[in-house]
Amino acid sequence: MLELTAGLSRSLDEAAALILRSNHVVALAGAGLSVESGIPPYRGPGGLWTKFGEPSNLSFKEFISDPGEWWETRFRTEDKPGDPTYEMRVAVDLAEPNPGHRSLVEMEAMGVLQCVVTQNVDNLHREAGSRSLLEIHGNRTWLRCLGCGVRQPRDGYHFDSLPPICTHCGGVIKMDTVMFGEPIPEDVLLASRQQAETCDCMLLVGTSGTVNPAARLPLVAKELGAKLIEINPEETTLTQWCDITLDGPSGELLPLLLKRLKNGSSAQPENQA
Repeated sequence: MLELTAGLSRSLDEAAALILRSNHVVALAGAGLSVESGIPPYRGPGGLWTKFGEPSNLSFKEFISDPGEWWETRFRTEDKPGDPTYEMRVAVDLAEPNPGHRSLVEMEAMGVLQCVVTQNVDNLHREAGSRSLLEIHGNRTWLRCLGCGVRQPRDGYHFDSLPPICTHCGGVIKMDTVMFGEPIPEDVLLASRQQAETCDCMLLVGTSGTVNPAARLPLVAKELGAKLIEINPEETTLTQWCDITLDGPSGELLPLLLKRLKNGSSAQPENQA
């Protein structure tokens, strides 16, 4: 349980005041946010890759070389206990949005948060109700055509042949999640970059700041004058650039921040709210 010290309380007050003064606030979310929903991180203690080994940096190249074989292997392993694909699928299937996800949704509904850029592929932001959402690494519940970029839900899709082929353009369909060596889809990358260039305040929620190009977004925002607020139980590579740091789990800190935003918003004169 988080200990609300006097220093942390002051930092929360300062963060709320900064957000309320800002015109365009963006949240960059990372794996730390979903850890509190029971989804293991990839790296570090208890990490999926720590346990099973990091995937090949050539995973996208391997997919491209034989997409049919990749899909056949996927169907064999995703129901096989002890395989990392299975372990992640089970964890994500059981996971539900936590108070951190829901607080971001409420901030969006209040009008104080304009967009969430997430590195997570677990679909929890959508389940929580986020509407202005950019999934920079894709979404595990969706499929994407490599030819025309059309996305569609995996649920209900009939895999009549492998690899699946797009009915729009005849291109190969893969999981929407971005593989090692795969370029970020251009539409999502450009939109994420635009949010970083537009915002005057960015919340860094549960992100280690080690995976590019997402890790560059806060620095782009900072270079253009935006303020950075970090919410993380550990120091990260981005901490030195942050104007305010809130040390602790996002599932506990975001609801506390939301409460202050609500109190501060209601206290403002109507023409300034």
